[in-house]
Amino acid sequence: MIRDDAKKTVASISFHDNKNLSIDIEDVVGIDIGTPQELTPGVWFVDLIIRSDVGNVSLQLTSDSLQKLQGIQSSDR
Repeated sequence: MIRDDAKKTVASISFHDNKNLSIDIEDVVGIDIGTPQELTPGVWFVDLIIRSDVGNVSLQLTSDSLQKLQGIQSSDR
């Protein structure tokens, strides 16, 4: 038998155009970020994990600057 919480939507993602993205996540319990790493010379990435009561959403952020990614902080929840 499938649990009721297994049927819930974790996130709703909307692409408004090439420059805008909306993510709606209910019951967020924490946001974690990994250690920035260099993907290729001059291209950095970091994993961002948004944890909710019913599941997790993982995003990979990229940047041309390590300093931009180091400014992102995990939540204290």
